[in-house]
Amino acid sequence: MSVRAWRWTGSALGLVLILGGAIILGWCFRMRHEASVAQKRARQSLVKPPAVHAPTPPLVARQPHRGDVIAELLIPRLRLSTMVFEGDDAGILKLGAGHIPGTGLPAAGGNIAIAAHRDTFFRPLRKIRPHDIIALKTKTGITRFAVRDIEIVRPSDVQVLAVAPGRDLTLVTCYPFYYIGSAPKRFIVHAGRIAG
Repeated sequence: MSVRAWRWTGSALGLVLILGGAIILGWCFRMRHEASVAQKRARQSLVKPPAVHAPTPPLVARQPHRGDVIAELLIPRLRLSTMVFEGDDAGILKLGAGHIPGTGLPAAGGNIAIAAHRDTFFRPLRKIRPHDIIALKTKTGITRFAVRDIEIVRPSDVQVLAVAPGRDLTLVTCYPFYYIGSAPKRFIVHAGRIAG
């Protein structure tokens, strides 16, 4: 291969790498922007409307639909704040945390299970400790929980979602936190409801 051909090949390869990097950066920016917009809209939906002086009928509880805003999840010590949407599929988890269908709801009780990706919304969970306070903010108020225990399980160990004494909130994410690709385990945080 001549020097001229080698230089042309090197230039073309460099251009392809630069364009590929720009496309990947653009895709990452777009995903972050979509999540940011979804988080902002969801947070606004939790704001209570102004008080109306006419009597209003009692609200009838209904099962949420995919994409409905469930709550805002807050862990003050970790500075974690993310909106929780109904559903746990890839489309929901790219926008925020997802309420795992079939588990408890903030207003109804039971074991409320919430999942999010370890490399986005639940990245701070790697520093969580027993007794940390977790809050779920809904249109009707704020419910607080204290972390009881943390465990690492296989993805097939779904019993972590079962109702049990002192298990009112369960957070789920993949583990290890710095694993590249599909992580082999799940990081589970169990918390119990507290007064106040």
